[in-house]
Amino acid sequence: MLKISAVILQNLLRNKAIFGYLVLLCFTGWGMFLYESQPEKAVLSILQIVLLVLPLITLIFTTTYYYHSQEFLFLLLAQPIKRSDIFAGLYIGLAIAFLAVFFIGIGLPVLLFASGMQSLFLLLSGLLLNLVFIAIALLVGVGVHDKSRGIGVTLITWAFFAFIYNGLVIFMMYQLSDYPIENLILVLSFLNPVDIARIMVIMKSEASALLGLSGAVFQDFFGTAKGGVVSILALILWSIIPFWITHKMFRKRDL
Repeated sequence: MLKISAVILQNLLRNKAIFGYLVLLCFTGWGMFLYESQPEKAVLSILQIVLLVLPLITLIFTTTYYYHSQEFLFLLLAQPIKRSDIFAGLYIGLAIAFLAVFFIGIGLPVLLFASGMQSLFLLLSGLLLNLVFIAIALLVGVGVHDKSRGIGVTLITWAFFAFIYNGLVIFMMYQLSDYPIENLILVLSFLNPVDIARIMVIMKSEASALLGLSGAVFQDFFGTAKGGVVSILALILWSIIPFWITHKMFRKRDL
């Protein structure tokens, strides 16, 4: 498994797309702190970019890489190697590459130029979102054999988590504004990993005061140590569930 991860990692490090992604994150992370004099505003600006760019690139690149690596995977499947080891090696190799790129491009400037719980939660949420969307992308790749359809599903998945889900929640809040639905909105926020990351970071900043009544409800939960732990556990669960489903499919399906 580790040898497979090492081979995949070496291949990824020679990939120009990964290098371009690293440059983009470095431009975002380091450049934002050099441009913005207030670290807290820089962290919030980086957060909004990360929540849009990170899921999109992770989904598209991972899905595309899986389709392009199928000949290599078929070769491994012909060897006396367990399918579970092949899949775990693929996931670990991708995870190490994406986590390293995120840490260099976003993590290091956040640790150097900003401090406090807001920066820590930005770093943790970004690292966990990488694991979440790598697992979701592999789920799409294993579940959809056709490459063009698979890429289409990843784009729809990104749009759903980034825009559509929030639109549906806002529409529901507008329609049910006469009812006490704050706790329901709190529960619904856990059904979207992007929302979890966004709320986690915002609740640790002064911007939480601008969110009104719903913000007060979020602050009462996400602003506490218990809420922070539950949020992190929720993101971990978001990475484990699609990984487990994909791992089961990879072991049993005829690829």
